[in-house]
Amino acid sequence: MTDKAAILAYLRARSVIWPDSEGGCFEWVQYRTPDGYGRFTANGKQYYVHREGLKASGGFIPAKMTVDHWCLNRACWNPAHLDVVSREENTRRARNAYWARFVIGNRAALNFSRKMAGSVIEIAA
Repeated sequence: MTDKAAILAYLRARSVIWPDSEGGCFEWVQYRTPDGYGRFTANGKQYYVHREGLKASGGFIPAKMTVDHWCLNRACWNPAHLDVVSREENTRRARNAYWARFVIGNRAALNFSRKMAGSVIEIAA
């Protein structure tokens, strides 16, 4: 997988490109793993769409690093929505996103979080 332009063309042809007003995600519409990540096969090898899209757009993923989706859409491969982080940071961000969604939908948890002055998690309003 060395021809970056061909990779980007392949990914774009199999995605829905949402306008910025709708979030701006480049959403993969072909095969997705059970947990929602886009994946494709080339030359008998399987690739994750977000990782290959980032690399084809000029990004670099060092060893022992992972790719985080700022948009929380696992099928998205828009390089502007992706960030190369450590596994620990990716886990922390995912945990905070989960708890923020839970707290916003749960009045008792929201009150508890306010009493703790937000020290338990970072709440995105």
